[in-house]
Amino acid sequence: MEAVTITIEYDILRNNKDICIMIDRYMDARTEKFGLTSAQGSILIYVIKEKNGTDTSDLNKMFGISKSTVSSILKKLSMKGFITLEAHQNDNRRKIVFPTQKAMRVKNGLEREFDLMQKELFHEFSEEELNCLQRLQCIVLDKAKKGFDNYKETEEM
Repeated sequence: MEAVTITIEYDILRNNKDICIMIDRYMDARTEKFGLTSAQGSILIYVIKEKNGTDTSDLNKMFGISKSTVSSILKKLSMKGFITLEAHQNDNRRKIVFPTQKAMRVKNGLEREFDLMQKELFHEFSEEELNCLQRLQCIVLDKAKKGFDNYKETEEM
């Protein structure tokens, strides 16, 4: 049996996946005190910052998640009393999301948790290192998106 060779590229991809998983677990732990998951907290903060409500279709684009995932998160946020959903004035099929008073009460604490985690993770990096990391991540993300799109196009043929 031939041994699998672990390349640096594989290692980088694996590390990125592990980072995403660990950050989600860490934020889940930090947002649990508000009765939220990290995904729910991220979407709630976004909704709170939008003054005139948020179209549900904007959320899947903004967060890069499927419409069904957005729908599930919004349903849970609504059931927990953090948001209300109202019909769009021009199209009843579309919904606009608004934060409730309950959401406004947890806003500062939730933002503080996200801010503290970011500072904890990145405080040892210089601005130059952060800029380099972000630039490299954007390159890999762009290549992954293009690769995915190309793959989907060739598979559909």
